[in-house]
Amino acid sequence: MNEVTQDANPGMKPGRINGKNSSYQSGGGFIPKKLNNEIEVMLQKHKDLAAHKDKKVGQRTQDIRRSVIKGFFSDLWKLKYKLETIHNLKEKHLHAVFRHLEAQGQSPSTIQNKISIMRVFCAWIGKPGMVRDSSLYVEDKLSVMRTMVAREDKSWDGKGVDISGMLEKVRNVDRTVAIELELCLAFGLRVKEAIMLRPLVCRDGSGEHIQVREGTKGDRPRVVPIENAIQKNVLDRAEELMDKKTGFLGKRGTTLTQKRNRFYYVMKKCGITLSESDISAHGLRHQYMQESFKRLLGIEAPVKGGNLADVDADELHVASQKLMERAGHTRVTIGASYYGSRRVSS
Repeated sequence: MNEVTQDANPGMKPGRINGKNSSYQSGGGFIPKKLNNEIEVMLQKHKDLAAHKDKKVGQRTQDIRRSVIKGFFSDLWKLKYKLETIHNLKEKHLHAVFRHLEAQGQSPSTIQNKISIMRVFCAWIGKPGMVRDSSLYVEDKLSVMRTMVAREDKSWDGKGVDISGMLEKVRNVDRTVAIELELCLAFGLRVKEAIMLRPLVCRDGSGEHIQVREGTKGDRPRVVPIENAIQKNVLDRAEELMDKKTGFLGKRGTTLTQKRNRFYYVMKKCGITLSESDISAHGLRHQYMQESFKRLLGIEAPVKGGNLADVDADELHVASQKLMERAGHTRVTIGASYYGSRRVSS
């Protein structure tokens, strides 16, 4: 029987597909050539289609899907379930693989993500509804019951970090990476958005907003208001650093991948990692959302102890809509993952 080795995607961060705390790496075994070809056909057919909505997913999501789906079938064969075709997939196979991953120490969030992707895949092969609630596929039922409400303050000041001091530390290593971090803090940008932002081009004619177009999730452009002198100062300094011909930050001729690699190299060099200091660049996005929440509503974010009972429900809804538009999300409920959701009885 012809077989192919399922290698991990070299461009994928291990935590994306195997979790950060497990030594077990999915996808190291073999997949029969026929099975692999069938998977590829499905991946190409559905390529950038989202699970439920009439929209497209980005390349990173496509890469994660490929790694997870092929890793699943590789694990299945490692467990001696030798399917000849993807259409023979049954629920017992899901139980076998996910219990195995749980036993190997993969994190609940990683397993939950893999279950979600396999739910999408099963719909592709004509078996919608076969993948049921995630809790049915693991021993520890509570471990995969996830919530979008922030229970932990992931902002830098919430972690006790001297933000100015840390940015200065980065600035001494790489001024461009430092300004990219400042853009994340000043405008709530994702890392890719900050790297791809053109400081001069992004400003609209009124000077009251920036337009975030390149590097956005799902290719959804958005506008973010310029509300204070700090934001203007960050943009001015970013403009000084940009390449005067291309308008982008970073050295001319470098690819996005090279810029991202440089960014994360500097982060690691400065100790800005979850393992070393319990912070990440994404924590600055949380910082921005929490500070914007306070500016709009006049109280601390719930994850910092603010009491939503002090806020009118309609006012909270309108503010949440504004914040999610700034962040580039389509659902108001996602806001709780940044600033929490807690009402304290009076």
